[in-house]
Parts: sequence; structure tokens; C-alpha cells
Amino acid sequence: MKTVVRGTSVPPGALIAPTLMLTGRSAAVVYAQPAAELSRLAKAGAIVKLARGYYAAVPVDKRGTDWMPSVEDIAVGIATAVYGPDRGAAWGLSAARVHGALPRAIATGFVLGPTQHRPVALTARSGHIEFRKRDPDRLDLELIVTTVGPGLVTTVEQTILDLNAREFDRDDLRAEAVRTLMARADHAKLEDLAERTRGHAALRRVRRLIADAD
Repeated sequence: MKTVVRGTSVPPGALIAPTLMLTGRSAAVVYAQPAAELSRLAKAGAIVKLARGYYAAVPVDKRGTDWMPSVEDIAVGIATAVYGPDRGAAWGLSAARVHGALPRAIATGFVLGPTQHRPVALTARSGHIEFRKRDPDRLDLELIVTTVGPGLVTTVEQTILDLNAREFDRDDLRAEAVRTLMARADHAKLEDLAERTRGHAALRRVRRLIADAD
């Protein structure tokens, strides 16, 4: 159990609204010495350090416990921290995990946003976050609620098409995820999405992937 210093709280102004995420930049809004204050809050158990420069406020009812977000929740939170609300999202295998298409945990989080970003190594748990430059306005996204607050994820249908991406070429989890997602997809919506995004080739390839796996 972690020791919590009573009376220690995270100022709302330090948070990246509407999430529980903090960075040195967001903390600088309320603190003259953000690095020192973040270190103090972490030692007090009020926040957890997820990665270098990225933190999450611990919910009040979880103080004093070993509360820790999943890799997918961390990925969504960091996407919001990097790109801002409504600009970053979980995609690929991370989206498949969010949609319940992969029962096994994975150590890599996959997020997208309008600009490229270097990978982020996690410190709170093993793993890292990979980024892909993609225009969120051209994708089908939906809002989810995570342990670190609201964020975005690609829809089931968008995720099916995205799993054709080169990042997942050698991943044996892809076929499992596609098969599960295809069983849940709105196939009329999937066909329409493939038409609108010129994704018919991707759709053919993921269907062939399922057939080959069978």
C-alpha cells in the first residue's frame, strides 16, 4: 500500500482538461516550479508518473492503493496530452483491445494524431507508446471513458481497416483481432467507410487474412 499525505491535492488548473493527465507544461499553469511540485505530488501518492514528463492524478477513491491505468488507457491519456482533446486517438491493436477483441494484454500502445511524435517509454509499467501521423478528421472515431478520463478511439469498422497497416504485418494477434471485430462490425458501415476512405484494398486484405488463418 502506498502512503498518502493527507490534504495533498492536485489543483484542477494543472490538469489537461477533461482528463486526469498532467505534464510539466500543464503544471506550470499553477506552479512556479512544476518539476518540484510534480515530484512532491508523486511522493505523496496524489499522482503517478506514467512516463517521463507524463503523469496522472490518482482518483480520490483510489488514494493509498496500487491504482494503475492499463496500457490502453495510458495511451489514450498521452494522446490527449500530446495532441489536445479531440485530436489524438487510440488505433490499431490498442483500439482492438479497447473494443474487447484481444483478451490478452499487450505492452505497446498505438496512438495517432495530426503530427508525428517520438515513441514514449512507460515508467509506471513495462511497455511504450508508438505514434502514427494521421489526420483525425478523416477517420471514424468515437468517444470512450477511461480511468484517466475521456478520449478517442477508432470505431470497430475503422479499426478493421487500420489493422491492415504495416505496423501489424508480423503480429500474430492481428488475425485474432480482425476475426473478432468482423463479427461485431456493421458491415454496411464498413463497406461505406471503405468507399469513403479508398479502403477497399485494405478490406479485401483483411478478409483474406481471416480466410488464410482459417
